[in-house]
Amino acid sequence: MNLKDKVVLITGSNQGLGKVLAKKVAKDGAKVILLARRENLLKEVKDEITKDGGLAEYFVCDIRDSKQVTKTVNNLIHKYKKIDVLVNNAGVWTDDESEKRKPELRKNAFDTNVFGHVQVTEEILPYLNKDESIIFNTISTAGVPDIPSGNNLMWKSYGASKWGMVGYTQALRESLRDTNTKVIQYFPGGFESNLYENAGRENPHNQPWMMKTVDVADIIIFALTRPKDVYMEKIVVSKKK
Repeated sequence: MNLKDKVVLITGSNQGLGKVLAKKVAKDGAKVILLARRENLLKEVKDEITKDGGLAEYFVCDIRDSKQVTKTVNNLIHKYKKIDVLVNNAGVWTDDESEKRKPELRKNAFDTNVFGHVQVTEEILPYLNKDESIIFNTISTAGVPDIPSGNNLMWKSYGASKWGMVGYTQALRESLRDTNTKVIQYFPGGFESNLYENAGRENPHNQPWMMKTVDVADIIIFALTRPKDVYMEKIVVSKKK
């Protein structure tokens, strides 16, 4: 897909991978719709994009809130009419230790990592470009059953939420197999992000197992810009040891 003049909706685009990706697709000529909870950060991203000559608009939305999702989708479709690319990128991290102190973190993981994206996707589906469109779900290697990870034993709710998104994505792909919509699963390993910081933990910067955010974003760009008849259904990437 040539991203020039395409409408690209990215959830969780106020920081981290979503922000980097938004700036990249805007540089490629896309009209970027930024969607996240924190308006001050969304405004910063929009301003950075427009300063560089790109096109962007933001919508404040907590995807855990069903009514907010419906209202936001209605508002953005009223203006843009159709969506060419949906990138489900928002996500939260939690671990067993944190959940012992705050059991509600388990529900938050599923509401954000699974149910929020499911609703966004289902409400956007009728408005996807019928000629060519892409649903790109950023998940995690924590959602890949055949990749062993000792950390998953300490991140049960997080890992389970990612597996839930895998199941939904695979079912969605098959339901759209005979259409012009690609459904892509992306499983990145650890990379520099705000994931741990947002969970109230110290960010493990510059760890040997962490990829650079820009490299993780470049892979998304590569997948989105393949020819219409090239279907990258599943992408797994990690830092080479």
